[in-house]
Amino acid sequence: MPEAFKQYLRETFGVTAPLSPGRFESELAKRIGSPAKRAPVLKAWKRYLEGGGLEGVRSFYREVLRVPKGEALVYAMHLPYLEFYVQEVPPRVEGRVLEVGGFTGALVGYLHRVRPELSWHALEGVEEALELGQRRFPEVSWHLGWAETWEAEEVFDTLLLLSVFPEGYLGELESQLNPENFWRTFHFFPRMEAMARFLRPGGLLVYGHGPFLGKSLEGVEEGLVRLGFTQVMRVGDGDYALVLARRPEALQRPKEAQAFPLREPVVPKRPEEEPVLVRAEGVCEAARASLEAGAYQEVLALLPEEAEGEAAYLRGRALFALGRYLEAEEALRRAGREEAEALRNWVWVELGEYQKALPRLEAQAYRGGRHRLYLGRAYLGLGRYADALRQFVESGLEEAGLYIQVALERIQERMERFAREGEWIEVSRRAEFVEDLDPALLTKGMLRLGLRAALLQGLWARANRYARRLADLDEAEGFLGLALVALRLRFAAEATGTEGLKEVEPYLTEASVRAELPEALLLLGILREKEGRHHEALPLLERAARRGEGGVAGLAYHHLARVKRALGHPVLEVLGDYKRAHAHRAYPPYFLYQMAREALEAGAEVLARELLSRVRDAGLEEVEEKDLLGLVGLVERLEGPWEAFRLVFEAIARTPGAGFELLSLAYRLSRAFPETEEAERVRGEYLALLYREGRLKEVEHLLLSELQTRPQALDLLFDLAEHYERKGAWKEAAEVWQKALEVALYREKDLGLAKEILRNLIFLRPHDESLFLYLEELKAASKKVAVLGEEALPIPEKGGLLQEGLPQFHGEYLLVLGGHTQLRSRLIPFLEERGLRVDWFDSDQQASGREALRRIQSRLEKAHGLLIVSSYVGHDLSEPVRAEAERLGVPVYIIPGRARGMTGFLRALSEFAPQMFKRALRGVE
Repeated sequence: MPEAFKQYLRETFGVTAPLSPGRFESELAKRIGSPAKRAPVLKAWKRYLEGGGLEGVRSFYREVLRVPKGEALVYAMHLPYLEFYVQEVPPRVEGRVLEVGGFTGALVGYLHRVRPELSWHALEGVEEALELGQRRFPEVSWHLGWAETWEAEEVFDTLLLLSVFPEGYLGELESQLNPENFWRTFHFFPRMEAMARFLRPGGLLVYGHGPFLGKSLEGVEEGLVRLGFTQVMRVGDGDYALVLARRPEALQRPKEAQAFPLREPVVPKRPEEEPVLVRAEGVCEAARASLEAGAYQEVLALLPEEAEGEAAYLRGRALFALGRYLEAEEALRRAGREEAEALRNWVWVELGEYQKALPRLEAQAYRGGRHRLYLGRAYLGLGRYADALRQFVESGLEEAGLYIQVALERIQERMERFAREGEWIEVSRRAEFVEDLDPALLTKGMLRLGLRAALLQGLWARANRYARRLADLDEAEGFLGLALVALRLRFAAEATGTEGLKEVEPYLTEASVRAELPEALLLLGILREKEGRHHEALPLLERAARRGEGGVAGLAYHHLARVKRALGHPVLEVLGDYKRAHAHRAYPPYFLYQMAREALEAGAEVLARELLSRVRDAGLEEVEEKDLLGLVGLVERLEGPWEAFRLVFEAIARTPGAGFELLSLAYRLSRAFPETEEAERVRGEYLALLYREGRLKEVEHLLLSELQTRPQALDLLFDLAEHYERKGAWKEAAEVWQKALEVALYREKDLGLAKEILRNLIFLRPHDESLFLYLEELKAASKKVAVLGEEALPIPEKGGLLQEGLPQFHGEYLLVLGGHTQLRSRLIPFLEERGLRVDWFDSDQQASGREALRRIQSRLEKAHGLLIVSSYVGHDLSEPVRAEAERLGVPVYIIPGRARGMTGFLRALSEFAPQMFKRALRGVE
């Protein structure tokens, strides 16, 4: 069941769940607490179940409607069957539909919603229910009466007998009855004869037994067949099933119908007699004369119903003229003549059997006149509106005018639908088709749609024709179209410039005088702005913006903002119009960025933040290319330093070799969150840049100022110590290393790091006896760690600390790139004592130029290893030297992170030594 039907029952009738008939009394007790008040309803309910006839049905429904939300009880007992009906019935019904027993209209009201194009009627015998239904569903035609006695003014195409046929005849019944008992219990044949008179011949009967006992769908099917119904079929299975059937021309009278009559028996149809052949030429001549005189009743009086041949043809013509098409079809069938068959095709068209008539009508269309007219009507009924229009026009008949208008309306409706869907090629095809038939056939609506389609496709000649036709009809769209054709604009929103607007000003003026078309107002406003007549442009653009849609409204707001700026309106008002323009046609990111800056300067921080968010949505790349620093400043003020820093950080990541200005900005912003990974990376790159440019004083100032806020930050202490080493300030370097040692040992409790720092100190101050105290504390701490069950850190003696982990070399040759002069001068003697030959090109030397590169690469062939200090990575020489080393098979090692003085270098050398040994051994081989 559609979810919409559930909601419909819940909201309109208060039905939330199905109700078993056995629980009716208990549910009634919930709604009416007093037994005395329940008594009339229960009495009526008992009479209803016992088969109290029509009066029993009337009294039950009257009483139940007096109960609060009583109709919900009735529909809840029928709910599962209602669900089945709304699934199966809507696609099958046709024409004028009558529901017998509509009660208060739940089913017929919903079916009308699903199929509003049909004519819906409801027959109800309870006045109170009918009044409720009329108030609730005025679109349904309501009739008061009982099906067995009510007389309909007109026959119907569909008859719905859904869950009403057994009412009044219930009593003590079994759940299933055989056909004979079913006919006897419910007086099937006489009642069905009475109800079938509501149906036209060929009309559809839909029968559903509903929740009542005594079901026999086989009895319904067989009974309908015996009554002469055709196309009897069943839909569904089990309890949930419908029986469908088509009413015959005349009902048959089976023998079973005599057993339980409810009204006077129908006189049986007399046996068929031999067809009467009308051979008398005088009778046919008289009938023909009466036919030509329009005396059709006289023709029918002269010619018997059973006539054949010429008489049947004349009788068929008379019946056709009287609109009795079913009888005419039968008479023409008996005529057996070619002209009778042609007229029979017209009868089929009148009966709506278009597909049946179409082949013969197409074969006879060459005869023109009414043959083409009826062929056009068949096409019209089948939805082939273009073919229908062609036939109506070519028929040349005056009476075809009405059908031409209908076909044009249908074609225009299709054009409008295609226009809504954006299928402008289809719109253009249909306008061109009608124009080819006869330009005078184009309606105003078609001309408007055709003009728009031609403009969008750039068909300027066709657009000019349609525009001139509309202008001749004094339509504003015609003058606007002439202006757009002259400007070669597909639509007004393309008017980015003002060229040619002055020449088409008369057209635009005429269009705006006749109707306030937003496109005409927009173009006039742009022209007035160009001429400097801002006070005149302002109302034009305001009306265009208010009435326009899409790109027209966007362009109108854009020019309105420019005019207001020129007239000195407040900045916020101007920016508001720019924002509205952006909602209709998006601005580029840089324009939005400029508006955000302007809003911030005007003190509208909320608007500036909103515009900045739209800049982000549109993409920051364009703004970053033009004004990255300005964008960062705007983001910092509106969204805080973290968003600004993230913006700069991403720009640095995309820009190799970022400049000093960008890095210094990133470093300044990172000070708000110095301990993040991104801030550390920026600080490292900024320091490297300062070193490369020789700005050592700034490096030292930066590190010292940061240490004032973070005095125990090890990374800062390491950088400052290395900085002093680079300067050759060994005393200051040793003091910083000693402070770093105390932080690592006492605060961080990192014995391994403390050991490395102590090694640096011993290297710098080999004769300082106070360092033994730190060494002893390291040993004591290592023993305590072992007591706690963790692995002890091996701590050698003072002399062995420098040598620890470093292998003994045997004349291996190492090239080193990077580091600073003081590090090189101190380490080379130490390494040579360990048996290693070293050529060291530090970053303080002149390390660029072809001569230096050739000197380094000439030594690579003899080298057993190439070690690059991390601060040297990215240097002019590092990449070509590394590439040459890899080509020669020389192993390369890059020290990760900062070198941390001598300790970091020696640790890297220890890790690299095995590869150097392998290279040396291969060289020996």
